[in-house]
Formats: sequence, structure tokens, C-alpha cells
Amino acid sequence: MNIEELKRELDEYGFVIIHNLISPAEADRMAKRLMEIMGRQADADKPVQNLRNVLNNDDQDVFVPLVTNPVYLELARHLLGPDFQLAEVGGLWIKPGAPAPSFHADVPVGWFPQSGLPVPDACFITNSLWMLTEFSRENGATQLIPFSQYSRRAPRPDVDYKHRVSAEGPAGSVVIFHGSIWHRGGANVTQDQQRVGLSVPYHAHWMDPAAGHWHLMKRSVRDRMPPLVQKMSRHVVEG
Repeated sequence: MNIEELKRELDEYGFVIIHNLISPAEADRMAKRLMEIMGRQADADKPVQNLRNVLNNDDQDVFVPLVTNPVYLELARHLLGPDFQLAEVGGLWIKPGAPAPSFHADVPVGWFPQSGLPVPDACFITNSLWMLTEFSRENGATQLIPFSQYSRRAPRPDVDYKHRVSAEGPAGSVVIFHGSIWHRGGANVTQDQQRVGLSVPYHAHWMDPAAGHWHLMKRSVRDRMPPLVQKMSRHVVEG
């Protein structure tokens, strides 16, 4: 793996897809655990399931390797500089029949046009979506618009943009992307394929995570984490 080439690709296209960064067995174990947790939610019958701040669950250690993966950390450092912080780690389960949402850019890109201001030429957030099951065009793989991070604006609402790229890969792969790139989940048009992923976003150290309405890690959870995760989790909630 050529980390410098990955950095160049991330700078140019706004995203990079890395296949098999963790083992399929490890990805399968995480996928099953996420589906077990989300299967207990009140809206578990809906085709799109989200789990806010996965690390606040009792078995958070299962997912820590995705937060501390050295390849992802190096790419995040490349975009955000040193001392970046962990945002909200989220679980995603896309079932057969789930529709595609609108394209968006991550917080805080949308705030600027709402205030009549241009989006600054800066990287606020680096995000990733870990493929805990296979991601394919048919089962709704994440879609991205290459180079849109340079547009310095948010996408128009409800536009089905052309020239999009589906982040496809086997279980254990990851797509890492600049937070300003336009992206969305695809529609799951299959009859029997589940798409399960985990998003691990980092934000610049000077950002206020409360303003992003993220569900922060509990202090009691942070204090049990490895030193590296504690260092990246200065902002917590009591509990």
C-alpha cells in the first residue's frame, strides 16, 4: 500500500477506496453486532436504520480498531493536521427496498450558504464509511461526486446528480472522503442483500462538536478507552 499515492488520490478526487483493510471475518463480526443492536430499536422494521454514537454501547471495544486504524489516521492527519478529534461514530444498516436520499456535504458546509456566505476553502471533517458487508451499486453503496469538494458550495437539494461514483468493495473495505465532497447512500434495489457500515468521522481540533449536533461519547466510556482514543475525545458528555 502506497500511502503517498493514497494522499494524492484523496487530494484530487476527494475520496479514496481501499479494499480489504480489515479481514472479512472481523467485518462480519462487527456487522452482526450492529444488526443485533439496531434490531432492538423502536423503528427496527424500517428499511434504513441508524445508530447514533456506537461507542456508547456496552461492547464498544468491538469497533475501536476502526477508530484507530493507522492508515485512516495518517490520511486524516494529511487533511486535518495534527490533534484532530473524533466526532460521532455511527452505525448504518440499509435493507432491501431502501431509497436513495439527497446528496449532501458534511457539517458545517451547509451552514455557510444558509447564511449567504461562500464555503471556506478548508477541510473541516474527514469521514469514512467502513464496509462491514459487501458494498455494491445494487445494494446502495455510498455515492460520491468526484472533485465536488472544490465547488465551495453545498449541492442543490433533490437533484439526482450525474457522473457519480459508487464506492464498491468487499466486506472489510473502506471509503475515506473529504467532508465537503457531495455524497449520499444509494438505493438498495436488491431483494435480499443487507448493506451494513460504520461511519468514523474526525473533525479539526478547533471545531466545536456540540454545534454539529453530534452525539458525543460519554465520559465514563472515554475513560475506559485506549490512550489514543482518549486523546481524540476531548469533548464528552457526562455519563
